[in-house]
Amino acid sequence: MKIQMAVSLCSKHELSQLDYALESILEKTKHDIDCTLFLSRYSDYLHDSCAKIAEKFNISYEPRGDNCVIDYNNEMKYKAFEHNNADTMFTIQPDTVFLKKDVFDTVVDEASQYFDEKFYVCVSSDLPDDTSPLGMVFHTKLGWEKIGCEDINFYPQAGGEHDCHRRSYLAWGGDPWDKEAYTAPLEGRIDAPWCHRIRCKDFMHVGKPWHSLDPRLETKRNLDYALQLFFESVLDECWGAYYAEKWGAVQKKERFIYPFDEEKYGYRIPWETSRNPYPEVRYRSLRGLII
Repeated sequence: MKIQMAVSLCSKHELSQLDYALESILEKTKHDIDCTLFLSRYSDYLHDSCAKIAEKFNISYEPRGDNCVIDYNNEMKYKAFEHNNADTMFTIQPDTVFLKKDVFDTVVDEASQYFDEKFYVCVSSDLPDDTSPLGMVFHTKLGWEKIGCEDINFYPQAGGEHDCHRRSYLAWGGDPWDKEAYTAPLEGRIDAPWCHRIRCKDFMHVGKPWHSLDPRLETKRNLDYALQLFFESVLDECWGAYYAEKWGAVQKKERFIYPFDEEKYGYRIPWETSRNPYPEVRYRSLRGLII
């Protein structure tokens, strides 16, 4: 199996988790994995640490520093499916890990059964309260053909998953006015028909409340008032306003069948226009303004 893999890091507390995650995937796999580590927020310490991790695992390293994770993922999908003839493009968040080193290939075996019929395959734990399945995702050629790139205007990433859900639902042929069918998967407990979810007992998304943490992965995060205010008043408010402009209303109340009510845009964002997918819209992305 030929796998293009991408992981992006932006914070110090993820370094030890990333080292653990890459070890759990790369150390024993039988698959041909071309992995690239992106550094999305630059500091000398993060740069030096990521360079050491890249050397340890013999993977590619890209210190971008522009905090645009969506752009990295789009680039890797393009390389995987248009140039490298990869079977899948695999993304992980740095804090998603397998607790055993012989699990990954078993997960790939199951995921590969759905590469020709689903837009993506995601991995979560098997715990009933796990409602966050998108930390580890196998993207497929079918998904690339039907929805293409993620919308880069959801900078740095927040809100992009909701836009992908909307475009995927419509591209799959879902009834735009069947609110129950449309909203049911949004809570993370019911799988969308265009996605297969692998529930793995040896998978952990570090810091999520449904896990009992392995002490080796336990981390303490300092969240101050300024950071909380930043997320609530800048990022969340910004992506929500853009989403409402794009789909006619906030999530679950959408009115448009096509982005910005323009059929010419369709549901697929091609690589060629991925850095400015909707040039006529009024909204100004935060891209380039917030690091």
